[in-house]
Amino acid sequence: MPLAHFTNVSTATDLHEPVYKNLFEVRITLPTALQTVHPNATALLLENAIKASLPTYPDLAVQTQRFKYSTRLYPTTPEETSIKSTEIQFNLNQHKDSNSVFVFRMLKDWYDLAWNNETGQLSYKRNLKSDLVTIDIHDREGRVIRRVNWINAWITNFTGWEEHDWTTGDIQTLTAKFAVDYWNDLYY
Repeated sequence: MPLAHFTNVSTATDLHEPVYKNLFEVRITLPTALQTVHPNATALLLENAIKASLPTYPDLAVQTQRFKYSTRLYPTTPEETSIKSTEIQFNLNQHKDSNSVFVFRMLKDWYDLAWNNETGQLSYKRNLKSDLVTIDIHDREGRVIRRVNWINAWITNFTGWEEHDWTTGDIQTLTAKFAVDYWNDLYY
């Protein structure tokens, strides 16, 4: 094997491109009950999503088989195939006309479908799930190189706007947590 000089490494000589962490887009389709209340939600959430967690593949379970004095191990299916908690972080901005903090309002309205803390109202899962949350990872020229679709996703929590501090000039963000029945991981 030749020395690890850039002239001997195919990644350099063939001009392969790195995958950048900051080249992604998040498209969230709100539940049907909220689409008329927030008609621009998909675009506004896309423009304000600043960090997203993709699902990791669950550990395969291991089953032991014993014969006399020896054991053998065999893979079995994962213990869980759903995602109980995955996150998307958003910028918080105030609307110029309505003074509404629109990302917070959209996510709070979604959360209220599951459980409204002011009225106690509950909804069926079919009324509070998003049909599709898509996270596209793309290259520097905008070509999608990986697409993850969350199927039957719903919000379980959102935090980040609780603490305020006179000693900092930091801009507020909001982190939303989601549960997902299953996902498609498409890579090209």
